[in-house]
Amino acid sequence: MKVILHAVLVFLTTADAAHAEPAITASQIEQDWLRQNELRSRPAIPPGNVRPEEDAPGGCDGIKNGKWGFHTQNEDQPWWQIDLGRPIPLDRIVLFNRCDSCASRNNRILVLLSDDAAHWKQAYQHDGTTFYGHSDGKPLDVPLPANKARYVRLQLPGKSYFHLDEVEIYAGGKNVALGKPGTQSSTSPWSVRHPVEEPRAEYATDTVLERGLKLAGHLRELGVAVEPHEKELRQLAIRLDQLGTDAPDEVRRQLFLDAHWAVRRLALSNPLLDFDTILLVKRAPPIFPHMSDQYYGWWSRPGGGIWLLSGYRSDRPEIRSITSGWPDGTFLRPDLSYDGKKVLFAWCRYYPEVAAMEKVDKDKLPEDCFFKIYEMNLDGSGVRQLTHGRYDDFDARYLPNGEIVFLSTRKGQFLQCNKTSAEATRKATLPDSFVRCGGGDVRPVAVYTLHLMDGDGGNLRAISAFENFEWNPAVARDGRVLYARWDYIDRFNGHYESLWSTNPDGTNPQLVYGNFTEKPQCVFEARPIPGSHKLVFVAAAHHSNEGGSLCLLDRSVGTEGTAPITRLTPEVCFPETEGWPEHFYANPWPLSEEFFLVSWSDRKLPPHSLLKADDPRNPPNAQGIYLYDAFGNLELLYRDPDISSMYPLPVRARPKPAVISSVVEWEAPQEGRFLLQDVYEGLGGVERTAVKRLRVVAVPPKTQPHMNKPVLGVSREDPGKFVLGTVPVEEDGSAYFGVPSGVPLFFQALDADGLALQTMRTLTYVQPNQTLSCVGCHESRNSAPPTQGVPLAALREPSRLTPGPPGTWPLRFDELVQPVLDRYCVECHRPQSRDEKAMAFDLTPAKAYDNLIQYGGEDLKTLAFEKPRSEIGDLPARKSKLLALLTAGEGHAGVELDADSRDRLVTWMDTYAQRLGSFSDRQEQELRRFRREMASLLAE
Repeated sequence: MKVILHAVLVFLTTADAAHAEPAITASQIEQDWLRQNELRSRPAIPPGNVRPEEDAPGGCDGIKNGKWGFHTQNEDQPWWQIDLGRPIPLDRIVLFNRCDSCASRNNRILVLLSDDAAHWKQAYQHDGTTFYGHSDGKPLDVPLPANKARYVRLQLPGKSYFHLDEVEIYAGGKNVALGKPGTQSSTSPWSVRHPVEEPRAEYATDTVLERGLKLAGHLRELGVAVEPHEKELRQLAIRLDQLGTDAPDEVRRQLFLDAHWAVRRLALSNPLLDFDTILLVKRAPPIFPHMSDQYYGWWSRPGGGIWLLSGYRSDRPEIRSITSGWPDGTFLRPDLSYDGKKVLFAWCRYYPEVAAMEKVDKDKLPEDCFFKIYEMNLDGSGVRQLTHGRYDDFDARYLPNGEIVFLSTRKGQFLQCNKTSAEATRKATLPDSFVRCGGGDVRPVAVYTLHLMDGDGGNLRAISAFENFEWNPAVARDGRVLYARWDYIDRFNGHYESLWSTNPDGTNPQLVYGNFTEKPQCVFEARPIPGSHKLVFVAAAHHSNEGGSLCLLDRSVGTEGTAPITRLTPEVCFPETEGWPEHFYANPWPLSEEFFLVSWSDRKLPPHSLLKADDPRNPPNAQGIYLYDAFGNLELLYRDPDISSMYPLPVRARPKPAVISSVVEWEAPQEGRFLLQDVYEGLGGVERTAVKRLRVVAVPPKTQPHMNKPVLGVSREDPGKFVLGTVPVEEDGSAYFGVPSGVPLFFQALDADGLALQTMRTLTYVQPNQTLSCVGCHESRNSAPPTQGVPLAALREPSRLTPGPPGTWPLRFDELVQPVLDRYCVECHRPQSRDEKAMAFDLTPAKAYDNLIQYGGEDLKTLAFEKPRSEIGDLPARKSKLLALLTAGEGHAGVELDADSRDRLVTWMDTYAQRLGSFSDRQEQELRRFRREMASLLAE
């Protein structure tokens, strides 16, 4: 059947290749300039935190989607209020809640009324039941008879985040809240700036001419004879100066267009445009916009294909499809071979019923509703399907050695990622692993990571063991693979989609930029720039599709913050962290540091929600193909009025990057080694004798598709954990030890008492028989290894891991900590105790975990809760009031903990005080089996 289908495709696409259509018209180009004038002449919303007055209008903007319209910080008695303009008699208030697991936060919501915003009276408090609104059509409807007020405040008792979807206030049968100004007690990382409506821009002819002259100056340096163009631009500037203030609109409009035509002729004379044809994809964005969900086939919309735009610099550009014979579906993120003759791409078939189905049982879904990777000739012939099965495979990139790196959900629930795990996906439909902070049966959020295959689709290998998502592989000039990854190990989930690199065989994963940078939020679509050490990337949003502001990255300046970044498109704020822009850029293909093929959207990024196919906030036709330069010129090359055009690629041969030979022995024992040269490099202020051991903690995949379930620890988004053990650190700060390969790990530096001094906020891993060396612990990314003698640890065999106490592999509070409580504490701290004070602090198995977490004003909960980064000494056990109580002086109530008991408590606290470290009973049993398999690495 597949052979027949491919034969039909080959015939249709080859026959169609001869047919070409006119691409764009002069009228379309001019309308695009006028549209740009409306949007691009407005200044970007300035960077900075969202103010309460900017977030609050989201609670009364008329948009009801089950998400949050405003969002406060986690604080005591958070509130939101609205100003109705004058005191008016009120009928009722209707509250639409956030429709997920956080809805219960509003169970005791208060309604307060005031005429002066200073003196408040309570009109209502909810009864403790959970209400929704958008999801069930049953918002909370609160009658307010005989109440008159100008200000309405909603407030929560106690400490909590506060968020609602929408607030409607009725007076005389009309919703008088819609669009009214408001404020709130605080903002949060999820707050959004709601811009006010801007007046229509005047014709920015002076800006067009200024940008054109800057372009001319640069093209002169490239050898272009720009004098006629400069003369024309200056003559247009004289005409502009001579315009009177009473000049008719049509005269101003024509001068604006004349200026644009002059700049366009100049821009298309660029010698870097040394190719006649551009490959592009027509594609409607998915119906679930999110940085993760945008690449699942089940959210796709139909239409589009792969097209070739030729003669784009001429007056008669043409566009032709090379995939017109394919079934209705979606094409995604192509790549051209280095000789420019073949194209890799992903495709899935469209099934309208799949979006509403439960998707966890993948066997119930059609196999071709998942993205698969294909290769074909540039004329559409010779189609080959390279991947199969119920997995999303996409973002395939040619490697200079003939292999293909790509993204895939094939990582699944394997504890160890390698060739064996990847090849197993050929034979069966295996379950996915999932993100921790989102999802459900209809919306399972399956993790995709880097994989590798031969050029014919064979020899599958999982080259990344990372626990969470990875995006946008691109091959750097030195042959390494650039990609983005989402790091939220024991920290807030929102900001950390940073840029990384790896060797093509998966060895040496290294941060490139942004592990602690909050703005921009997502460093996506990074590509190397020809003839430069810099990269271009898209500063994108977490809660939408890829798109945002274009930036240059100069890593030689630094690896964090804004210093290494140049904003190429300053008129577009960093989405989500600085606001939501009115337009955005995506899919940059750099020609130099100054010139780029891009797609540009004249609409906003779509909101994070499951949208209907015809939702006007998620139009199918928002993006077109443009030539953009660093001077601000944006020239339309192609735009289909009915569907977005994306992913522009010059059709030409390009130089191959360097080939990095693989050092991975895939068939060897699934073990590797770490060599730490000096743990003190990067640990400023720590005495050189302080660190005695390293704790090695591994992270298993999440096996449940539901948001924040099961709850493993205090943040509800805790990663799973199991402690492989500890290894010694030598006097010179070095350590050398073996670990299982293909397992995501992080390290903690321990002092002589076993207390953690520092911990990682990301993950690393090794491949089979690889030794991965690092300079130090949190050292500068640009530092070189020390020049003194060989590290002491390297002079011996690698250390074996000394396992932690029972209950650490797998991690379980009832096995790790409860035995200590049973031995020392439960005699007094139990319901039958004769000591009333001790009895109130119940440490029997049913109550122990919750009571320990809440001890000392929720001290341990606060210490263990997610933080943006790990500071030296800022670890739970070291600062714990509970541990201080048990170890101070003669101890609590005469209790003196033995060494094993103390080690158990410290280990539990410093691994962030979780109740469990695995996501299911089955995974727990697999962890116990895995420990037996790894016995050769353990000092037992």
